[in-house]
Amino acid sequence: MLQKHNEMKKREFLKVLGIGTIGTIAFATGIWSCNGSGRKPGHKTLAWVHPNQPPDADKTIDEWKLLLGNLKRWGVDSILLLTGNKSILDQVLPLAKEADLELHAWIITMEWPDEITMKEHPSWYVVNAKGESCIDKPAYINEYRWLCPSNPEVIEFTKKRVSELCVYSELAGIHLDYIRYPDVVLAAYHRAKYDIPQDDLVHPQFDYCYCGICRNQFKQISGLDPLTITDQATNEAWRDFRHNSITKLVDEIYDQVHKNGKMLSAAVFPTPALAKMRVRQDWVNWKLDYVMPMMYHKYESKPVEWIETATREGVEALAGKFPLYSGLHLYQLTPEEFGLAASLSAKAGASGLALFTGNNMSEAYCRFLGKKI
Repeated sequence: MLQKHNEMKKREFLKVLGIGTIGTIAFATGIWSCNGSGRKPGHKTLAWVHPNQPPDADKTIDEWKLLLGNLKRWGVDSILLLTGNKSILDQVLPLAKEADLELHAWIITMEWPDEITMKEHPSWYVVNAKGESCIDKPAYINEYRWLCPSNPEVIEFTKKRVSELCVYSELAGIHLDYIRYPDVVLAAYHRAKYDIPQDDLVHPQFDYCYCGICRNQFKQISGLDPLTITDQATNEAWRDFRHNSITKLVDEIYDQVHKNGKMLSAAVFPTPALAKMRVRQDWVNWKLDYVMPMMYHKYESKPVEWIETATREGVEALAGKFPLYSGLHLYQLTPEEFGLAASLSAKAGASGLALFTGNNMSEAYCRFLGKKI
């Protein structure tokens, strides 16, 4: 019974912390309809899709056809399909083409709790400021085993994963999720929900990465060993080193993806400031075709209206570099609140909406896309 309880708790934790980052419905306040009529040029409609939602229930061909047909009817142009292995692409790509939907491969990037990889390549994994590998002392839950973005072998391993997906000629793009470090600080909602004792300060057991490669690379740049820095939590050069490690990896993937004629997008934390503080994401300076910040207001203990503020912060910081789609969590929104959130996102300058998840889109939500608020 305890094992079953822990498994349910683990799944819920993963769901709210980012595995579900997704889905996109393009819109313009007051004129969007569910079939996509009236859209402004440049707006896209994307939907993140789980291949087995509800959990452990693989979809039949007929179930896929029904889901994809509904998404298309509701105005979706593209789906972001969670791709744990290539077999799901073999199954769904032809069905997406039949439904006239673009398909992007959605991949979990740096979180990699793979037993074989941990055994054969323990040096690939992040180490906290206490010198503990996440293999031995994972943060928060057992699945929090993360690859180090500074490790050249990890970079090549990640690019190889992407390369294997790019061989699909009909694949439109790659979508990066968990392209970050483990959470330095959890939102208050998650601390309370999972009874995790933590405050807004940076604690060494949650501060990554201090592996030998990171330490040596930073020492070459600054002349300092990060383990000897007295102000580890606030040292600007050391913070920027982690930001830049993720940025460099994204940029290399972008170049690789574009050489193969694909697009690159990413799911990220909600605002530029929160993303940098919590998970070392400096996504404003990444090379992307578009970005989907997760505007999950309840996790931030904010009202729906906060979505406008968060969206505007991202749009203004990007200054037109690439489009931003506001990430909305259908589990946190009634259909009426969804209509308000869509309107506020449009007002703040977003190019579309990112929905978690496309599996949960319905007529009830769809009818509020074109409603004036």
